[in-house]
Amino acid sequence: MRGGVSTLYPGAVLLIAHHGEIVHRAAFGNAQTLTTTPEGDLRPLTPPRPMTVETPFDMASITKVEATTAAILHLVGRGQMSLDDRLGTLLPEFGDTDKAGITVRQLLTHRSGVWEWQPTWLHRAPSGGALPYLAALPLRYPTGARFAYSDLGFMILGVVVAKVSGMPLDRYVREQIYRPLGMTGTGFLPDAGQRRRAAATSQGDAYQRRMAETGKPYPQAPYPPAQPFSGYRSRVLVGEANDANAALGWDGVAGHAGLFSTATDVARYAQVLSNGGCYGRWRLARAATVSAFEQTPYDPDQALGFHKTRLAGIAAPFFGHSGFTGTWFAVSPQLGLTVVLLTNRVHRPDGEPYPSLDALRETVLRGAVAASGQ
Repeated sequence: MRGGVSTLYPGAVLLIAHHGEIVHRAAFGNAQTLTTTPEGDLRPLTPPRPMTVETPFDMASITKVEATTAAILHLVGRGQMSLDDRLGTLLPEFGDTDKAGITVRQLLTHRSGVWEWQPTWLHRAPSGGALPYLAALPLRYPTGARFAYSDLGFMILGVVVAKVSGMPLDRYVREQIYRPLGMTGTGFLPDAGQRRRAAATSQGDAYQRRMAETGKPYPQAPYPPAQPFSGYRSRVLVGEANDANAALGWDGVAGHAGLFSTATDVARYAQVLSNGGCYGRWRLARAATVSAFEQTPYDPDQALGFHKTRLAGIAAPFFGHSGFTGTWFAVSPQLGLTVVLLTNRVHRPDGEPYPSLDALRETVLRGAVAASGQ
């Protein structure tokens, strides 16, 4: 593990828990090795800031399950919404659109037909932010026809949570989920202290700006038309959402990205899932509801919000998610095993390729299973 970090990633935190007990937790490398001068030049941070086991990370797409899916689980468990509720009923902005019939279940399983990605920051309205754009944007695929992993679908789900609960997404998960669980290191829009301690990510918005300007890997939808934009960030990002849609399109609070968390807090949330929805006397949802979210109704690797992982030779599946910034977790209720691997793989000069975590994740997961004696 240490060798992999030193050659591939500036730093990482690895946590392994077995039946609710942390059996391994370690930090490797550095949380920040680069900084930006007042003139905007990139230079090494001397000395580098070391990684700790409680370093907050930008969770990127893990937001989809640690925030948005968690909130929907909670709301469904309370009877405040159903997985078969339709967008046209939940959000009036979608009532007369081609997206009115999309269900919450289809959004959670990436079967809605909405676009995978679009630069929402180029389409913000003076009032309502990016939501009017999402409502006006035509479907990319027929609803239910195919799997297409969609950031936009989870942006919509974040708005659904706010509408159903009567609270913004960040407030709902903070008050209704993170605070009862003692997840003090988790939330959107970190305060000054958390920002200073956070693992650094990329050099501004250059990567996603290129996505918008080149139309690769997702072409820009021709309608509605984009607006001029001059607010791109060029500094090394520390404690602010790396995802340009979350930061520039949604002011740091979005259903698809923007959450910050620690390895310990991720493991605590994973334990709730492993326990069938409870942690001590607190309950996220009934066990049957949690089990329903772990099913794969359409695609073998996609549950409701969660990715499903199967390893050859290991019968029990794992549920979890990964994030673009280099974050990942997996939990197996059957094995009572949770593995959290958080890296800052995108913390490197713009233009350098981002290393994959795939091989390291499988190595760590297999090692954890073997060490648990299963």
